[in-house]
Formats: sequence, C-alpha cells, structure tokens
Amino acid sequence: MDKLLTVQEAADRLHISPGTVYHWLSQGRLTCVRFSARCVRFRESDLSKLVDEHGKSNTDQVEHGRKKHTN
Repeated sequence: MDKLLTVQEAADRLHISPGTVYHWLSQGRLTCVRFSARCVRFRESDLSKLVDEHGKSNTDQVEHGRKKHTN
C-alpha cells in the first residue's frame, strides 16, 4: 500500500513550494486522493513516477509551469 503524503511532504519531495503543488494540482499535473474539499493527500508512487518521467533536475527548476532562470 502506498504511503499518502501531505501537501508539504509532496512539496519537499518535488523541491517546490506548497503553492506550486496546489497550482500543479489545479492544472492536472498532479493527482491526489481527496478526503474532502480541503484535505488532499498524494500517493508516494505518483510523485516518484512524476520525478522519473521529468527528472529530478526538471522539478528543481520548474515553478508555476515555467523554468526558473539560473545564472
């Protein structure tokens, strides 16, 4: 059985802010288990799959659908 992660735990795993987690959720980029309108959890395997598909370096640089500029 998959471990269910909070928004903060998902953000930490993806190296993004909690706000970006909600943004990606509203865009359909993340899937969740919804217990109520305000209580969502994320399957650990879904987050691992996202990282595998897009690469850790991509999730480090992507925020709000745009790449961050690095110097």
